[in-house]
Amino acid sequence: MREPSVKCFIEPRRDNSQDEHSEADSEPGLAALPESLLLRHGAIVLNPAAAVSIPGWPAPRPAVYRARNLLVPGELLAGPQLDAINAVLARVGMKLVAPLIPEEAHGKGISTRTWMRLPRPAVLTPARRDHAAAGFPVVIDAWVALQMLRAAADAHEPGLDKQAVSRIALEHLLIGAAITGSPITEGGGLSYSAPNGGGTGSAATDSYLFSGGDGRSPVEVCMEAPDWSTTERCAREYGRRAVVAVLDTGVRAHSWLGVHADPAAPGGYSADGFVEVSQGLQDIIRLQGAAVTSAGDSLRQLIAYPWDRPVTAEPLVGELDTHTGHGTFIAGIVRQVAPPAQVLSLRIMHSDGIVYEGDLICALSLLADRVASAVLGDLAGMIDLVCLSLGYFSESAADVTYSSGLREVIDMLLGLGVAVIAAAGNYATSRRFYPAAFAARSPAGQVPLISVGALNPNGSKALFSDGGRWVTAWASGAALISTFPQDINGSRAPEIRMRAHPANELPATRSLPAAREALDPDDYSGGFAVWSGTSFAAPLLAARVASSLIRAAARPGSGLRLDVKGTAAAEQRVVAALEELGW
Repeated sequence: MREPSVKCFIEPRRDNSQDEHSEADSEPGLAALPESLLLRHGAIVLNPAAAVSIPGWPAPRPAVYRARNLLVPGELLAGPQLDAINAVLARVGMKLVAPLIPEEAHGKGISTRTWMRLPRPAVLTPARRDHAAAGFPVVIDAWVALQMLRAAADAHEPGLDKQAVSRIALEHLLIGAAITGSPITEGGGLSYSAPNGGGTGSAATDSYLFSGGDGRSPVEVCMEAPDWSTTERCAREYGRRAVVAVLDTGVRAHSWLGVHADPAAPGGYSADGFVEVSQGLQDIIRLQGAAVTSAGDSLRQLIAYPWDRPVTAEPLVGELDTHTGHGTFIAGIVRQVAPPAQVLSLRIMHSDGIVYEGDLICALSLLADRVASAVLGDLAGMIDLVCLSLGYFSESAADVTYSSGLREVIDMLLGLGVAVIAAAGNYATSRRFYPAAFAARSPAGQVPLISVGALNPNGSKALFSDGGRWVTAWASGAALISTFPQDINGSRAPEIRMRAHPANELPATRSLPAAREALDPDDYSGGFAVWSGTSFAAPLLAARVASSLIRAAARPGSGLRLDVKGTAAAEQRVVAALEELGW
């Protein structure tokens, strides 16, 4: 198998005995989002200067969270535990409502034990006071509710266990880690120029942008699709395909990925090649979201299908959304580096780059239960790597590290022998970007979570990339070229379009455009784009690990074939692949 020439390395393993929180954070990271984006997703930016606080808990840092939701373990959402929670919240005029998850979701993908163990979104609504006949005005704010519960637990109020309350958390907004050329998703130490005048970045920062201040641009590629081995050949030589799960915007039509427009299929697309989708898994995520909406969270945006759509949130303007094509670009990176592998695409990211933490936890739970069944039974459901090109800044690094439900479900995957590769973020800060920053606690000798920063084409670290002791690997992530949906042509037009010289008119047999024009900055019908971000460094490293898995499986007598069942075999394969890359 051809090994592409790409820059990629894993940092030498460090002594984790050092306090992982001793390193000073250089910048606040993501401290603001456009008001329109916050309103669309029912979110609030936590302002440390104005936020309520209680003694004994860390002072908060800036964070973005959904105003009407708390993440609560399932076991606390029924009976006396929920009654005790609501008795406390009633003092600030709020009530916690447990969503009724439809029966069709239970047993369809996530075990009942997992449903009860892991946190899921619950909804804050106004409460009645003193049995009044009517309600009363109240501001619903999940941070206020969380602080109230923590204060009551500190006071040892009846029915509230401090350990249980520590597992209740905000539902953060996560952001896709691609350079968009707009302050919508980037910030921290850098600002980016944008068509609307936002940002005044330096020329060095603007070097990652293209026509119109966009972070991506159409390009032409003069090569055939990397050879995609047949299923029969993979079964014979490696045992099965190596599988990289990509939790992102989903994919759209592209010939390299085997994804085609199909009006008769659910969602309008079908996949019959390199990319696998699962409408069943997608349905469970949607059912959880619909239950939360029914419980009172009317601003929660639901995702019904695994395909990247719509391409724009403003159809009367037609500007492509900031993260349209994000998942397709990532899948194309895996196709280029590890063509015998397969991408399992699960859509949890909206086309504006937003991910709800509850949806991410649900998706990872589904994958963990799928792998738990696969290692002992049908390896057709096996997953080797999970790629997460997204993240958020926590209001408390010490708190999130030890009590996060997201950390808990990632640990479930790592314990099953699945490596998790996460983007380090594009904020030019050492402030910890989660889930990538969980890499700081990956012990030696077991399957790790790896956080990936971005390199420039010359091998230097990209100006936009986050850095620090918690960044454990680096890969090319600036000005990468990969697949982009072939059925996308945005509303922008070339600056100049005119009739071609009469001597150069196209014959009638040619279907190409006849005009002479400047570059159309958002016509991606050619199927390829150039883009930057740690969003793309992470899948490049994941693809390198997948390639290493495949090479080892093909070596006679290695004992690392991909069809060997069991968690121990899965761990052995992944650790061997990582060690080949220097881990």
